[in-house]
Amino acid sequence: MADKEFPQKKVLSLVLCVAVMLSVMVMGAGAAFSDQDKIENTEAVNMCTALNIIGGYEDGSYHPERNIERSEITKMICVALNGGKEPNLGTPVTPTFSDVRGSADAWAEKYIESCVAQGIVSGVGGGRFSPAGNVTGSQLAKMLLVCLGYDADIEGFTGNAWDTNVNVRASQKGLYEGLENMDVSAAITRDNAAQMVWNALNAYEIEYKTKIITDENGNLITVNEPVDKVVAATNDKITLLEDKYEAKTFTGTFNGNADVCGLKDGEIQVEGSVDSETPPSKANFTYDFDLKYIGEEVDVLFKDGTGGTNNKPDNKDTIYGVVVTGATTVYNVTKGDLQDQKKDGTIRFGDEDHDVVDPDKGDEYIVKNYGVESIATKNDATADNLADAMLNSLKESSGDTIKFVCNDDGEIVKAYVVEYGLGTVTAVNSEKVTISGLGSIQIADNAVYDSIAKDDVVVYSQWYDKTLANAYVTVTKAETVSGEVTGYKVQESVTLDSTVYDIHKGATMPTNVAGETGIQKFADDDIGETVTLYLINGYVGAAVQTSESANNYSLVVDVNDGTAGNNWKPLKLVVMDAEGTKTTLTVDEDSDLKQYSDYHIGDIVTWTGSAEEALVDVEAAFTTKDSNANYEKVTKGTTIYDATAKTFNGTVTASDCVLFVTTDGNTTQGNLNAERTFKAYNIRDLKDLKAGDADIHTISVTDDGKVVAAFVLLGKAPSGATSSAVYGIVTDANGKVKVDDTYYNQYIIASNDETYTVNVKLGTLTEGKIVAFAPTTDNLYDTAGDFAVLSNQSLTNITIDGSNYAADVVAVKDYDENDQLLTYYTSTKKGNDTYVGENVTTKAVADDVTIVYVDVDNDTAGDEIGVPSFDGVTGYMNAIVVMDDDNVITHIIVETSGEANIYA
Repeated sequence: MADKEFPQKKVLSLVLCVAVMLSVMVMGAGAAFSDQDKIENTEAVNMCTALNIIGGYEDGSYHPERNIERSEITKMICVALNGGKEPNLGTPVTPTFSDVRGSADAWAEKYIESCVAQGIVSGVGGGRFSPAGNVTGSQLAKMLLVCLGYDADIEGFTGNAWDTNVNVRASQKGLYEGLENMDVSAAITRDNAAQMVWNALNAYEIEYKTKIITDENGNLITVNEPVDKVVAATNDKITLLEDKYEAKTFTGTFNGNADVCGLKDGEIQVEGSVDSETPPSKANFTYDFDLKYIGEEVDVLFKDGTGGTNNKPDNKDTIYGVVVTGATTVYNVTKGDLQDQKKDGTIRFGDEDHDVVDPDKGDEYIVKNYGVESIATKNDATADNLADAMLNSLKESSGDTIKFVCNDDGEIVKAYVVEYGLGTVTAVNSEKVTISGLGSIQIADNAVYDSIAKDDVVVYSQWYDKTLANAYVTVTKAETVSGEVTGYKVQESVTLDSTVYDIHKGATMPTNVAGETGIQKFADDDIGETVTLYLINGYVGAAVQTSESANNYSLVVDVNDGTAGNNWKPLKLVVMDAEGTKTTLTVDEDSDLKQYSDYHIGDIVTWTGSAEEALVDVEAAFTTKDSNANYEKVTKGTTIYDATAKTFNGTVTASDCVLFVTTDGNTTQGNLNAERTFKAYNIRDLKDLKAGDADIHTISVTDDGKVVAAFVLLGKAPSGATSSAVYGIVTDANGKVKVDDTYYNQYIIASNDETYTVNVKLGTLTEGKIVAFAPTTDNLYDTAGDFAVLSNQSLTNITIDGSNYAADVVAVKDYDENDQLLTYYTSTKKGNDTYVGENVTTKAVADDVTIVYVDVDNDTAGDEIGVPSFDGVTGYMNAIVVMDDDNVITHIIVETSGEANIYA
């Protein structure tokens, strides 16, 4: 196969990536040894393996570089001459050689004796065979010539000039074809030995005909002359392969497997013939062959069986093997490699023009994902029109791959396109995996990499069928690259440390990437930030900022003790970081700010040192305060500013900007005290904050002008904060516990694979109930009212942290993850034999939707099964949905047991 590659680093890595992804999809062709890439004579090795002549080692390797021993070659020859089957051989009472029986190579004695009896091999002198000795190219040629029918004595394969005579005959019979640079006097490798054996199998056998000639003295003499052997019935010449294996070679184009061609399970299709005179036809037969060779020329080695079609492989035949001939020219590129036309009737890539064939009407020229979609160009009667149509259909900045297949004239005849998507694993168990943007698939039925885990970012491709349930999906972990953003083109590319990466399809990237906030579009404020890119064949499918700046800032939530002057006592602060974790700090006496009056609850500070060492150095961050500040999500926070003084007008927020919030009703700063509840959010996860919603902001600014931390007093939870809420099922009630001299009721809440131990001062929760709550860092809650109970058949809304959100108990009709739509019924009723849904509605689902699985029947977390349709047999309502202010579904709680209504 002439696989054309280009010098660009991106394309070279792409070809390797495509090969890896395709090899995951189906089993490999031929032997598929672990060191297959080291084998030069691939067809010969694969065919000799298929014919049971040579094999690999127990570890799956072939070791093409190793030499063939004399004992090994005798077995190979005996098996080959017996049609690939183990021959029934015996050994003489007295061995021919003294160094075989009783040695480490005693296993080969019967093969050695058989080959000696046939004149194929002889000893090395002194009654010895040297079974562990290496075989040279000339020695193997002599053995194979005898197998073809040559008489060693007649041909002079013995005596002083034996090697010269052997090499002449071997060259005439094509035994050295493809091995022109081999030193025939040196020990032959397993790789080259397979090629010589394969050449011999395809050579015609000979026989001797008696001929009377006149010698140099004018006398008539009788000589034996070698001629090609013929079959008496047909007078046709016969190869060693045809004689010993009754094998024929069917040459044609590999059209695909059962999924591509609509065949029976396990079958493949090759369109061709056994000779050039026979018109091509489609042959369907069972064989395991790698789909990456689709569209290429292959040889099928087979033996006609009883009841099948003569001269065409089918399931009645013995299929010895299928190998790629290498005659097909193939180009592996990405859509992004395609260039604008410079010549009519061509496809341009790699700065070269490639002719397109004149089309036959009705043929399919573009095949997407091997059967998902085929594009025929029935109205395009010229190569110019076809080239234009192909280019218009394929050319885009994308990591989607294309395999162009050419005919004998080098013209492109077909394009096999593989399209890829990128998503985050949202749920996984031993049977299923759910991927954002794709949906739920069975692991056993698809090619999913080992150890796949929740929050992995993956690249996937859906093969054969547009319906996910009927498709075959390949899933690989996304390649990543990290660096500092030094430039960008809007929705075109981003430059990391001087390397340019194109955006996959120029599309808006996902906002939720492995639980982190993704960069949808690169902008000015991203320059100078450190980011991680997730790649699809070298193109950017997602991006996340990884700068650590916001993690340096903490909020003062309590101030204790501290005295000014000579009677200084340690000042203690309680601070909360961007993760919501509280730490008690003892301020160092040498700190610039060490007085009680230097700090206020709500101040944003930085500190250095170790809290465990008791003394830290605390510094106030640069701050400003304003009761009319705003945050606008659409502009990535460019309008957090002092509306009166215009101090920070136009300042942008860093993508990891932390927003500290207190929501305890009263929004007057003077009423701030340690009894308030403080929480931390990534501001990019929230919606707009407008003047009037908040009383005061305290803003911290980094050296490069980006807002990295802010504090706001609110009367309720910030809009969009439901993304930080936890939804789960109460699994246990542990009774009374004592925390800091206060008694609480303790409960365990399960949320998928996470568990939360919560302590409630007043009121109670009930086991088996589905609840939602905003976690605190100390797991302490004043009342059971801090937990919204969703186990209510007439549920219409819930309250979390002071904010109301629409909610509904539903029976799911369909979840379309590709289009992010959920269709459901709000009630069910009994029909004739089954339940049917009523009041159908369809709503958009957020890109970062959270799916929680509960088992209401057993009061436990449920299995991660995706979002299935409701069971029409029982009619149970199987899900609860929660919507944000825009009526978009942000959370789906799924009942997995199927034995109870979700509100039970």
